[in-house]
Amino acid sequence: MTVQNHSGAGLGRDTAEPSGPILGAPVVDEGMLTAFYEAHVDGVLTFLARKVGRNDGGEILSQVFEEFFSWWPKNPEHAKPVATLYQIARCRLNDHFRRSGRVLIIEADDLALAAVSGAHHGELAAVVQRVDLGAALTELTEREQQALTLRYVAELAVKDCAEVLEVGIDNMKKTLKMALQKLRHSPRLDGYATARTAKEAHR
Repeated sequence: MTVQNHSGAGLGRDTAEPSGPILGAPVVDEGMLTAFYEAHVDGVLTFLARKVGRNDGGEILSQVFEEFFSWWPKNPEHAKPVATLYQIARCRLNDHFRRSGRVLIIEADDLALAAVSGAHHGELAAVVQRVDLGAALTELTEREQQALTLRYVAELAVKDCAEVLEVGIDNMKKTLKMALQKLRHSPRLDGYATARTAKEAHR
């Protein structure tokens, strides 16, 4: 894979251009970029494709990694490159939706697919009814929706979710737990079986 480095890329509309690497910081070389790409490309593409489809997702994916590969070599000391990668992906998704007059939110199908096909089946099985779940999701805050998207659609670890949203791990655990509790106690989901939520947001 050939890595391109474009100095004009940034993390978002309001992000300042970095001043340059810190003296003595590790060097991010092409081998590191290639390994990082191979480790994360499938996860980011899945995250994007579930929101905009595989074709548009593939186009956004190229933008995301081009921007990330411009940023990381200038910030090799940064301790959270995965979080930055997904922050860029969210920014580019927001740009995509903004151009079409839409808003980036979590959808019922996202959680439904995660529940039936992913590693979180036991955690989400109690709230997987697409029509009712879609209505219940509208009762969540934007931050709670973002947290669920990162945890169950992008399948990031709680630590990585916290880094993407720039909050502490304990705060992220509370947000995930509160979001799941809201879904389980939503009047929209009365009558469905409930499951334990105390441990599911802590993994």
